[in-house]
Parts: sequence; structure tokens; C-alpha cells
Amino acid sequence: MSLKKKVKELKRDLILEEASKLFQKEGYENMKVAELASNVGVSVGSIYTLFGSKENLYNNYILNQIDYYLEMLEKNIKDVNDPYEKLKILTNIKFQAFISHKNVLHLGVNHPLFYVNTYNFADEDDVMMEVYRFISENIMEPLRKHITTSKSSLEMTLLYDSISTAMVKHWVIVNDDLMQKNDELLESFLLLIKNR
Repeated sequence: MSLKKKVKELKRDLILEEASKLFQKEGYENMKVAELASNVGVSVGSIYTLFGSKENLYNNYILNQIDYYLEMLEKNIKDVNDPYEKLKILTNIKFQAFISHKNVLHLGVNHPLFYVNTYNFADEDDVMMEVYRFISENIMEPLRKHITTSKSSLEMTLLYDSISTAMVKHWVIVNDDLMQKNDELLESFLLLIKNR
């Protein structure tokens, strides 16, 4: 890699790191690109040259967060054999991630940008497909072996994601205790996937 490309990557990473702090502190709507530029010591034009728009900068922030939480999930379930315990760990990490980024989530409940631009389900290399594959293989497939279900591990993953995301949206709207919803989520999910 040329020195110029390395410098560009470092600059991009620095901007994204500071943007993450501002998105978390201010939320999407209130985060100002001019403040970001000033904090990092670059021009507003440099930010738009690297990211194209505030929306793309936000999407890059989301993608970084997804990568981070996937790494956390991998680390935390590595030595766990019980599939129910793995599911609890997944739920705790997901809920904790949303709690720690609540300012950014106010955008999510009412705004079409909420993760939608990060998904490209037709692309096997899409970051969300990577997350879904990991959860399917490492959490849902072992769980399938302990329960009776006709659902595939990917279908289980997508159902889990739908239910947990609905609970997060409800939490943002009513501002109750999301971490207390952990058992309720697991119970609802298991009822949905089990054959009767």
C-alpha cells in the first residue's frame, strides 16, 4: 500500500472515530459536520470527499459498531457450550449495544436510515449477512439440536432479529428497562420456533 493510501486510511479512521463520539453524544440530527471537521482538524470538504455525505458517514459508523459487537459476541460465546446461554449472551450484548447508543437510536425509530442502508441481503459479503451467518452457525444451529423445530438456523436468526428489534423500538418509545426484557424475548422466541 502506498504512503498516500495509508495516510488517507488513517485520516478516514480518525474522522470516523471522532464522528462516532459525536453521533453517540449528539445523535444523528444534531451532529454537525462542521464541528466534526473542527475537532479532527480537517476541512468539511475533506469529510465529504471521503464519505460523500453525512448519511454515508453515519452508515460507516453503524458498520463499525456492528463489527465491534460481532467481535464481542464471538469472544463471549467462544467457551460456552449451552445454546440457551449463548442466546442469553447474544441478547445481553444486543440490548447493551442499543442502550449505550440510545441517542443515535432516536433516529432509528422514525427514520428510514436506521440500518436499512447497511443491508444488502443479496450480497454474500454484506456485514449483516456475516452477522446472520455467525449467529446461525454458532448459536441457532446448536439450539436447533436441543429443540424440535422445522425452522432452519437462518430462519431462526431472522425471527430472533425481528423480535429483538421490535423490543428495542418499543423500549425507545416507552423508555422502560430493556435489560429486563431479556427473559421475555427468549421465551417469546422459543415459543415461536418450537413445533407443537
